[in-house]
Amino acid sequence: MVEILEKLAMPLPDIRALPSVEARLIIAFRLAVAASQNDYDCRDQLSDRLGGNRAATRIMILAETIGFAWPEPFQIGRPCCSLTTPDEIWLIAAIRLAACENRPGFDGLSCEMIGGDARERIYNDLRGFVAAYSGTRG
Repeated sequence: MVEILEKLAMPLPDIRALPSVEARLIIAFRLAVAASQNDYDCRDQLSDRLGGNRAATRIMILAETIGFAWPEPFQIGRPCCSLTTPDEIWLIAAIRLAACENRPGFDGLSCEMIGGDARERIYNDLRGFVAAYSGTRG
C-alpha cells in the first residue's frame, strides 16, 4: 500500500524530460484538441509535426473519438506548457500499447474508465494513428 501511495505522490513528468517522440505526440494532440474546440484547421501544422497529412488526420480523428468517449473532459495542457497531465500520460501509454498490438494491456489500462464500445473505437483509432505515424517514419 505504501508503494501505491508513493507512486501517487510522484509528480508527473515535465514534457521536456520525455523522449522527443512522446513530447511531439503530446504537443500534436494538444494542438488537435485546441483546434477542434476553436473550429481551426491545423492540418498543416500537424502534418509538419507528425510527418504527413495522413498522421495529422488520424490524430485529429483520435482526439475527437477520445473527446466523445472520455467520462470527463480530457485534460490537456496548454500548447506552450511544459507540465503534463495524467490524461496525456494515459495517452502515451495507450499509444505504446496500440503500437505493440497489446489489446489486453490497453483494456487493462482503460476498462475502469471507458465502456467496451468506446474502448473498441479508441483502440481502433489508436491503431490507425500508429499505422499512419509509423508510415511517415519509415
